[in-house]
Amino acid sequence: MFAEADYHLGACRPAPPLVPSPALCYASHVGEAYRTDAQDRSRSMPADAASVRTEILRYVGAGIVLVRASDALIVFTNPSFEAMFGYGPGELLGRHVSVLNAPGEIGPRGVAEDIITRLRASGRWEGELRNRRKDGTSFWNHASVSTFDHVELGAVWISIHRDISERKRLEQDLLRAKSFLDSIVENIPDMVFVKDARDLSFVLFNRAGEDLLGYGRADLIGKNDYDFFPKAEADFFTEKDRAVLRDKARLEIAEEPIDTAAHGRRLLHTKKIPILDEKGEPAYLLGISEDVTERRRAERVRRRRARATAAVNTILRGLHTHLDVTAAFPEVCAGLRDLAQCSSASLAYVDEPREWIQFVANDAPWPSSVSRDVRLRVTEYPGVAELLAGRSHEVRDLASIVHVPIGYYLHAIGFRSILNLPLCAGREVIGFLILLWRDANGCATVDRGALGHAISALAIAMQRHRLFEQVRVGREQLTGLSRRLLTLQETERRHLARELHDEIGQHLTGIGLLLGQIAHQPQDVRARLGDLGRLVTDLIDRVRDLSLDLRPAMLDDFGLVPALRWLFERYRRQTNVRVEFDQVGMERRFPPDVETAVYRIVQEALTNVARYANVEEVAVHASAIDCRLRVAIEDHGAGFDVEAELASATTSGLSGMRERAALLGGRLSIESRPGAGTCIRAEFESP
Repeated sequence: MFAEADYHLGACRPAPPLVPSPALCYASHVGEAYRTDAQDRSRSMPADAASVRTEILRYVGAGIVLVRASDALIVFTNPSFEAMFGYGPGELLGRHVSVLNAPGEIGPRGVAEDIITRLRASGRWEGELRNRRKDGTSFWNHASVSTFDHVELGAVWISIHRDISERKRLEQDLLRAKSFLDSIVENIPDMVFVKDARDLSFVLFNRAGEDLLGYGRADLIGKNDYDFFPKAEADFFTEKDRAVLRDKARLEIAEEPIDTAAHGRRLLHTKKIPILDEKGEPAYLLGISEDVTERRRAERVRRRRARATAAVNTILRGLHTHLDVTAAFPEVCAGLRDLAQCSSASLAYVDEPREWIQFVANDAPWPSSVSRDVRLRVTEYPGVAELLAGRSHEVRDLASIVHVPIGYYLHAIGFRSILNLPLCAGREVIGFLILLWRDANGCATVDRGALGHAISALAIAMQRHRLFEQVRVGREQLTGLSRRLLTLQETERRHLARELHDEIGQHLTGIGLLLGQIAHQPQDVRARLGDLGRLVTDLIDRVRDLSLDLRPAMLDDFGLVPALRWLFERYRRQTNVRVEFDQVGMERRFPPDVETAVYRIVQEALTNVARYANVEEVAVHASAIDCRLRVAIEDHGAGFDVEAELASATTSGLSGMRERAALLGGRLSIESRPGAGTCIRAEFESP
């Protein structure tokens, strides 16, 4: 009857209200009725009335048991009670009431004694207890016990029982569900809080909220935002809370700055939801805040790295597209501005003796004197000692170096900070990268780690530029030497031709005259002298031909066209190959080296025609139009494979023609194929 566990008295926490049936209401008042006039009614109650009331007790829905107070023995049970406990009619009569109690820490009898003590003190007891059925199974009951005096039995306890096992099961389920939900809320890594809609005071906080804000739950519950945050922040939070409650609508705040006691200033992604009561009015405000500070920082880093990667790719693409760093610099500079977030960039080259700085490519509005191919003394550049030692040099405020001409100019046109970075080939500094900002301390914000990839690529490009410059200078020197060699060769030929003509020719002529004078000598002498004269004449012809082959005097005396006409006539006599010659605009004289080059190209081409073309006629066309001197030699002979001939080691004639044209800045093309003839074209500038 009286449980060992989880029971409580009327003075303790009341049980949940029950909806009583009429029988239960009646049973609950039976004790009181017997207490007031039990003895009188037992004497005066008709037998049939007592029988009716007994039947009422027997068939009422609630379980009813009567226990004699003197010895705690059961003296009455109704069918509902017997069915509830699994006993048959009358099986419980005469047994101690403790038989109804489930085993526990103090035992069934101890529980009964505890309840009996309380009944004897106050006359009433009500509570929840665990009872035991006949089969030994336990279940929960709600019992209400009253005391009354019976004429025969004396003090009697009437106990009205109701099986609340299902309710207790539901309560346990609710408790487990609540515990489960509390555990979820408590272990959610985001801050969860609930505010009372009336005054926006906190009524719930999870562990993540405590960790984030740096306050304990006891410090937070019952307080509002103004108790913990600066007024501006508290005003912002309160305004958003009121909007959620007013509009009865969910609100999401992507970034909500908050000052915390434990972690300083943080960024929260907050969702605020109104919790409505049964009337649809806001009762609470639920907030879920995720700390996105690190995520936002990571996103910024990711975006910065992506931008840096794109900028480096732009720089590399420009350097790979153009071999010349100057041609690549517009694209390279765009990447540098994006990578370093600077206003301007430039490249400077340091010569090997480290005496001069040469600006290879400029983006900044440098002074007009500081342009490509203009040099500055190393001593004129600020921070050059550090740079040549391989260390970067920065000036966060250009006002501090206005005494330097470049510093003064840059400051005057609006730049405020500069960063110089050395470009190294191995351990040698070969140049500088110069970055400029229009705000002071701008150079302090650059990501030098990301800039390192660009520096390496630019150093390689500068080294390549340096090698190209060396090759260019060497080529210019070689070209000059080749041109000088040709000039000297032609001068020597001219001198040799004059010597052959003027000196040897004159002497041979004199010999011929003398031989003519002795022709009147005796007959035998005259025969020998005749042979000698013929030899001398032949020698004179050979010397004349050699002189003309070395360099015809007509080219120097009368110009290109007369010299070519004389060449063509002599060529016809020697080879029986006719030359069809036409010209346009060739009446004037041309620079001597150009006339010599054209004459030698035509001479070499005609020699090749005579040797290999197997033709009877060749065409030569010359023109001087629009400051361009052009000549073409064309035949319809045997032809040849141009690539194969140029690749062989026996084509000095073709290579010589090309080299002559190239040395004067001209162009020479050869068109031919076997069986289809040959056409050689040369073109020169003719101012």
